[in-house]
Amino acid sequence: MLPAHLPGRLLGIDAGGSGTRVALLDGGQVRELAPGPPMNALLTAGIAALLEKIIRDAAPDAAGIGIPGLRSVNAEDLARTLRERTGCPVVLSGDGDAARAGAFLGGPGVVVIAGTGSAAVGWDGTRLVRAGGRGFLLGDQGSAYWIGRAAVSAALYWADAMGGSPALHQAVLASTGVPLEQLIAKVHTSPAERSVLTVLAPVVTALARTDPQARRISTRAADHLTALARAVLSRLDGPVPVAGTGGVFSSALIWDRFAAATGAVRPLAAPAVGAALLAARDA
Repeated sequence: MLPAHLPGRLLGIDAGGSGTRVALLDGGQVRELAPGPPMNALLTAGIAALLEKIIRDAAPDAAGIGIPGLRSVNAEDLARTLRERTGCPVVLSGDGDAARAGAFLGGPGVVVIAGTGSAAVGWDGTRLVRAGGRGFLLGDQGSAYWIGRAAVSAALYWADAMGGSPALHQAVLASTGVPLEQLIAKVHTSPAERSVLTVLAPVVTALARTDPQARRISTRAADHLTALARAVLSRLDGPVPVAGTGGVFSSALIWDRFAAATGAVRPLAAPAVGAALLAARDA
């Protein structure tokens, strides 16, 4: 249940590498709005204009935005630009902050995000702690990108008679629709186009039921996500609940292993709702 007496029309924007979810909280009701394009504060050109359009179209009293890559840019400059262009109060935060606020409706807890990238954010009532969220070149272990990259590596190992998995080799070829040499070129010439590899994540987790190599990749992903949760928990005071959000957790194998290790529960609300709740603090 949403907190009572929310002030006015609150817009929540949950940006991510696979797309941007948008929700409007109005009169105690949540309404999903038209989604936006993929966004990352570090990687997306013209991000201010994209966010401005979403805010203007919704005409809210206040807006909250959760977006990945925010630690690498000047967040206050972007927030100020959006406030000046739209005339609307804007609260800008990392995507983990929005996910945590949604998962626990603003209360204490740790949320692990496993989508295109991976990160964890926790709050114990006084202290905010983060782990991961370093991007696909230096981190994002356990994410959809990481799973896809591991699958391509296994396919390349098989092609070179160095191990890997014939099933993964065939799955990578079928899912990407190009020979491995072309896939290598696509990844190296356009590394920021992460969908080239993230599309393989559900293929790998589905194949994990029958292929040992795919299962190893999936269980390692779950263990990486567990490590993120534990890293944040170790720096918080007292026990707090854990939740997991993001497309990678749609895999029963990964979710069950992660939940068994952390006691995790499903979020109470989506990150876009959490972003709107962040806006409510300042509205």
